[in-house]
Amino acid sequence: MPLLLLVRHGTNDWVKEGRLPGQAPNLHLNGDGRAQAEALAKLLEKQPIAAIYSSHLERAIETAWRIAAPRGLPIHIRRTLADTDTGDYTARTIKEISEAEGSRDSWKVILEKPSLARLPNGESLLEMQARVVAELTRICAAYPDPEPPKEASGEHPDSGSSDTAKSAPPTQSSPPPEPPAPAIILVLMHADPIKAALAHFLGMPFDNFQRLGTSPASVSTVMVHGDQVMVMNINRTAQ
Repeated sequence: MPLLLLVRHGTNDWVKEGRLPGQAPNLHLNGDGRAQAEALAKLLEKQPIAAIYSSHLERAIETAWRIAAPRGLPIHIRRTLADTDTGDYTARTIKEISEAEGSRDSWKVILEKPSLARLPNGESLLEMQARVVAELTRICAAYPDPEPPKEASGEHPDSGSSDTAKSAPPTQSSPPPEPPAPAIILVLMHADPIKAALAHFLGMPFDNFQRLGTSPASVSTVMVHGDQVMVMNINRTAQ
């Protein structure tokens, strides 16, 4: 029964320029992104996070590090949490893609019917959703429900003696033990993978997944208990 904190990395210069980052290497947080990540770490500082997972991309790791370092936690790198493989569109601006004769039609499909969209020489958006959801499922499986505490019997220690049992006053039953708290797992990802995962957990049609908001350095919280899922909040930010 883990509580998943799905966190988007802080901003970078390509976000400001409207460029598609995809899985481009060596793309780092800028000054604003570092400030966002530090503010997010402050927001989450009282959360008893048990483990931290991250995409292998630098902007995700740099955000995760600011949350993991004060806790002395390792960062578990999972390439399956990476951003969409945007193929030939990587590093190009959205304006350019949406206006160029050779790409505007495919971009229209990406916006209007993402379930049918495939990035040229990249992956389809449904493939991206499938790999992210599969990885989150594996992460959840690694943190099964803890064993509930056993209830006290409430019997008097001398209840085996019939004479004592007759003379001893009845004991009050103990209150039921508190259920064990779920493990809190932080997963550092990217905008579209988080929205795709939330759409899956919410049972939304995939073609509507872009209606969900995931700002830089935001956290969305999902409780997973077997087949039962509760999305508790979306797009919470510290700033």
